[in-house]
Amino acid sequence: MLTATYVLLTLSIEQKKERHFISRLLHYVQLIARRPQEIDPVFIESQLKQLTSFAEARHQRKVEACLMPAVRAAEPACAPLLNDLENLSQRGSAMLNAVYRCLRRAMRRSASQGKFLCKTVDLYCQNLLKRLDKEEQELLPLAQKVISSEEWFEIGSKFLAQDDDDAASRPELRPARHYVANGAAA
Repeated sequence: MLTATYVLLTLSIEQKKERHFISRLLHYVQLIARRPQEIDPVFIESQLKQLTSFAEARHQRKVEACLMPAVRAAEPACAPLLNDLENLSQRGSAMLNAVYRCLRRAMRRSASQGKFLCKTVDLYCQNLLKRLDKEEQELLPLAQKVISSEEWFEIGSKFLAQDDDDAASRPELRPARHYVANGAAA
């Protein structure tokens, strides 16, 4: 049971980091959408790259590759939930592609493209938040119920190996202090 606690705690901590980063990015695009001439597509691109490298890698390597197969094997009746999560991931990938297309257009400094970029980033972030909610409220509680101790140990071992690889290869996820809100650095 200690291994299950480790896995769930690891996911919870990573989801909090992801939510915090999403919140900061959303705050930026919501503020800047009111002043499209001030949009900095390069900044948005750098923030998106950091977010996606963390969020998508975490999701694909830990949730999709480790946790979801274990839940699917332990509880065949969970297929609708797992299908929903997979659909959210696919939708997110399509949205992310749209965001990058908008970024390329926004580089031309068009105000209408800037507003569209902000809306597209917002939709992508909302999709990520929806996926996180579904994981937290449905997948993780189900996993706690259906996964055996032996499977938790295997998942925990994979997480530890991935955490070691990640620590060696990626910088810490930190949003840049790029914009000013209400006169104070955000």
